[in-house]
Amino acid sequence: MSVITLTTDWGLKDFHVAALKGLLLTAAPTVNIIDITHLIEGNNIAQGAFIFGNAYSSFPQGTVHIIGVGSFSEKPAELLLIKRDGHYFIGMNDGFFSLVFDEKPVDMVTLTLSGNAHAAYDLQSIVKAAEHVLNGNNIYELGSRPSAFVERTIFRPVIEEDVIRGTVVYIDEFGNAITNIRHELFQEQRRDRKFEINARRQQYVISVLHKRYDETEEGNLIALFNTTGLLEIAINQGNASRLLGLKQNDTIRIDFH
Repeated sequence: MSVITLTTDWGLKDFHVAALKGLLLTAAPTVNIIDITHLIEGNNIAQGAFIFGNAYSSFPQGTVHIIGVGSFSEKPAELLLIKRDGHYFIGMNDGFFSLVFDEKPVDMVTLTLSGNAHAAYDLQSIVKAAEHVLNGNNIYELGSRPSAFVERTIFRPVIEEDVIRGTVVYIDEFGNAITNIRHELFQEQRRDRKFEINARRQQYVISVLHKRYDETEEGNLIALFNTTGLLEIAINQGNASRLLGLKQNDTIRIDFH
């Protein structure tokens, strides 16, 4: 079974997603095309990398992942094809993949473009590359190695003896604020001490962790480590982002005592 996933900021109103799917099905009629999301905020590479990075490994090896986030910019980056962990990734060399992978990929090429790019995103070259690797061909037949791999800075928690300062990296569909503080880091710094999780400059304080939303009464503020292992600030049956005023890149502070 051949699988292609799509992750874009193209939305669902316009024709761009349908056009790409049509070209892919014309080239590979039996392929399964799976939408990860097309609702990334426009040009929000960090948001796209978070969603995609937590989804792609669930797909079978051999899957081709096509990324179209920030792809309609006036000065686009070159198109990359990356092979890693049995998966194939096609997207812009703009730092997106540096936010997804822990290390710089080894096997990657800059795609040779068809010259028929629309808004700087060459659909024909992408479809050709996807068909090429789905047929088991070598990625290095599609282009040359990139001269550079663009990397972006990843926000990491600031760690002190009695404090962790983290960042909200994503607001999900329910308004839950997901941070970059991992459960392992929290436990390592906690050392069985009491703690206070402070959101919005200590306007909201949480001193208990829960495992599920329904462990507290409806409308109550809660903190838990979600299925990705990241600290999440939520309100049971409510919208923490809206009610607390939390947004991406806000600081979440944990004090230990």
